[in-house]
Amino acid sequence: MPLTLPDHMNGPIEAHQNWLRILEQAQNTVEEDLDLQRATAKGMKLRERALPPELLGRNYARYCDLINKMYDAYLSSVHLQRAPYILDLITVLMKRLYELRHELIHLIVNDYIYVDAALTQLRVTPMDIEIVVPYHFPLETREDNVEQVIQKMWADAVRRKKIRERPKPPPPPPKPSASPWDTDSIERVPEVVEPPPAPVVEEVEDIVSEPPSVHTYVPEEFIQAVLIQRHERYRQWFMLDFKEKARQWKTFYGTKNDETPVELKHRAARIIQRTYRELMKLKREKVREIKRDVLLGIIPDPFRTSTSYREATNKVYDRRRNTRFKIKQTYLKELERENTRLIVFKKGEQIDDITDEIREWFKEWYYGYGFFPEYPYDIEGGTIMVVRGDYPTVEEKIADDERMETMMKGKTREQLKQEQAAAKADAKNKAAALKEAKQKEEATLMKARCNPFSDPGYAILESETLKQVVEAFNLYRVSWSLYDELPSEEFGETVYGYMKPLLIEEIMSTMHKECRVFVDELMRLDLKMLIQKHQLTYKRIGMKYPKLKPRKKPKIHPLPKPVVMDDKLMKGLEDIFDIGIVTKPTVKISDVYGDLNYAAYEKNIQDPNATFPLASYGDVKTRLVLSCVLGCGIQPGAVKHRSVMLLGPDRNGKSFLADTVAGELNAVKIDITPERFTAVIDKPLRALTHVFLAAKAFQPTVVFMKNVERVFSKKVLPEEKYLQAKVIKAALIKLVKQIAPEDKIIFIATCTHPYTAQAKPMVRMFDEILLVPRTDYGSLHLFFAEKFNSLRSMPLDYPTQPIAQLTQGYGFGAIIEAYHEVMTPERIIRLNVDPLSPGEFLEVLFAKDIEPLSKEEYQPYVDFFLASTSLKQLREDYARINYFREDAYKKMAKKNAKQKGHEESS
Repeated sequence: MPLTLPDHMNGPIEAHQNWLRILEQAQNTVEEDLDLQRATAKGMKLRERALPPELLGRNYARYCDLINKMYDAYLSSVHLQRAPYILDLITVLMKRLYELRHELIHLIVNDYIYVDAALTQLRVTPMDIEIVVPYHFPLETREDNVEQVIQKMWADAVRRKKIRERPKPPPPPPKPSASPWDTDSIERVPEVVEPPPAPVVEEVEDIVSEPPSVHTYVPEEFIQAVLIQRHERYRQWFMLDFKEKARQWKTFYGTKNDETPVELKHRAARIIQRTYRELMKLKREKVREIKRDVLLGIIPDPFRTSTSYREATNKVYDRRRNTRFKIKQTYLKELERENTRLIVFKKGEQIDDITDEIREWFKEWYYGYGFFPEYPYDIEGGTIMVVRGDYPTVEEKIADDERMETMMKGKTREQLKQEQAAAKADAKNKAAALKEAKQKEEATLMKARCNPFSDPGYAILESETLKQVVEAFNLYRVSWSLYDELPSEEFGETVYGYMKPLLIEEIMSTMHKECRVFVDELMRLDLKMLIQKHQLTYKRIGMKYPKLKPRKKPKIHPLPKPVVMDDKLMKGLEDIFDIGIVTKPTVKISDVYGDLNYAAYEKNIQDPNATFPLASYGDVKTRLVLSCVLGCGIQPGAVKHRSVMLLGPDRNGKSFLADTVAGELNAVKIDITPERFTAVIDKPLRALTHVFLAAKAFQPTVVFMKNVERVFSKKVLPEEKYLQAKVIKAALIKLVKQIAPEDKIIFIATCTHPYTAQAKPMVRMFDEILLVPRTDYGSLHLFFAEKFNSLRSMPLDYPTQPIAQLTQGYGFGAIIEAYHEVMTPERIIRLNVDPLSPGEFLEVLFAKDIEPLSKEEYQPYVDFFLASTSLKQLREDYARINYFREDAYKKMAKKNAKQKGHEESS
């Protein structure tokens, strides 16, 4: 029996209605994108410099919003058969999103793209179009049995470490030796043979399960509570002691004064009352303003006890996920029952129908062409290729034979070879001519763009993925448009659980494929016998059976060898677990604090004085999601990145950014930094192979290396020779290139001193270089505001502007360390009596001899980044265009001013 919609569950109906609205919005967005493509195909070009980024940015923002909404619809859906179609739509939309992003990067010549004009039109903020990492990614990236193997490997590593650290038993005492000259008088004592030490039993329970000491970790809340108790007890004792001393002083030393008049007492009481009422009024107004700001979201609520919006949403997703899991159990039971029934009643009919179909196909070729067809190869799908219409028909075969006969008529083999060589050379010359013509056209366009008054404008590139988007939406409409029109209240199976007709269709489709494979094997034998009989017929009538040219066999792509999780593999991976380089970070990208650069868009599109201001630290979050999280291979449709370099100054948070990527993916992080890997391993090349084998076995995996420039260094310093970093250079490049497209593995490395390394081989190893911005005022202000507002004893109106201004240029890593050293539990307790000063953070930074990084000192990183990417040539061309356009604008301004002067004089 199919599942029916429970009476108390309105969530599936609301989720389905929301999905229909999202689908309508997606179709409108795709239609507008198609209209723009059609207009471009007709010759439309955009002359104003600000117009192309606005139009492309609007489509980019809409696709970002659509992907986020479709992720929400997928996680909110409890219908098993609709979910794969939603994921297919997300995949094609993701492809279009990356295509638009690539075009915007080359249009505005900036790797950090901004779409402010589009956001203004759509009335959204930059935070609204940030791609959200879906809730189900960390939960569904790795199977449970693989997770159990990882936990067991960690436990075994801890056990082996404790065994190695176990103190050795003391040596046995020396045996007493008898005197050689008094052997007869001394009574011989039988020698006591001590039993050998008991063998060490390597049991996990004996070592790992030891009760931990309660003093190994003291929570910060406990420290704060003890400090509060200590201060409160001292305050109470001080008040009692002070009152006692005051009483004794009045008793023995105080002078007796006359009693204050009653009128003066009343006047003083009224003043105190009036002042106190004004004070309480100001406090109530302040509390009201704070509550208003908390409700509006201007400031966070440090006393909040309820869950945040993200936490509440994740709880809803988790309940829906559990509901889908229960539905899936019922679905699998129903699938097994229907599969058994259909195999009994339908499988024989399927085999007979497919056999009759193939025999009719044989007859069609025999009576229409005179010969039997060549059977399709298994790799092509067998006769399913004929059903799809991919196999040549009889008419096409006859036309092809006539064309070949006409082409070969009256020609020898040498002449045909000469014609083929001439055609090949002609095609090569045409390609060279087209390339030369394209270069001339680009040079002409470049020259025309230098003059703003003769600039032909920008032609939007033709999309290669928009056709796939349209096909995906058409497939969804064909499959689900009829069910979407049915009322959900009456047909609950369309929004909840599964539909039995679709289940039967799925079983019949699977059965048809299995039967066709079986029938293809039999019919190949029948075809072989038919051809033999046909050859005998030719032989009987005295004719030679013609030799037919066989079809070209398609190339078989080798399948990747699966990793077998056996004891041999686990034994080989013990060395990398023993040195402690396998971890699992838990930080998320939401833990990255940073503001956005709101002035970059206007400066990027200025005509002619376009500039490229440095990105803010908050801009890196979107890059991490698109390039590392989705680009590691976990999201179909996203551009796959095998390796990404995080380029930036020292102590700027690059390692923390790599941890956030691993945390978002619930990935295993393997750290192969030379200090932790090659410096402590006897055979680094073998261990590096084990690292990438473990990455493939435990994927998703982030292979991390800090300061990768040491592997490609030009000259190894004497104090760094023990690292043996250059030993793994060739092996590392080879292993990174061998990461398959279907693997969920990404190699992330940081680079702090790029000019000390051989740039070309180092840059060539990475698919993308991500320039980590320096700390800016907005990002630091946001960081300190978030941190201080989370402390209850910190005033909500504490000015963070001075601290943000003073700490500009310091790396985020150094600032976070300074924050933890300053904001200790003792310091937090004293905030009420000893206000925080910005100088406290500077003292810690000065004590560590850390200097801030200026924009001039950061510029070499920008120069290296531009020299290592395709943006260098684009920026040079862009600067040349801007130079000539500025000159043209000045000449036009002078001409207009001169003409205006003549008109005024006349």
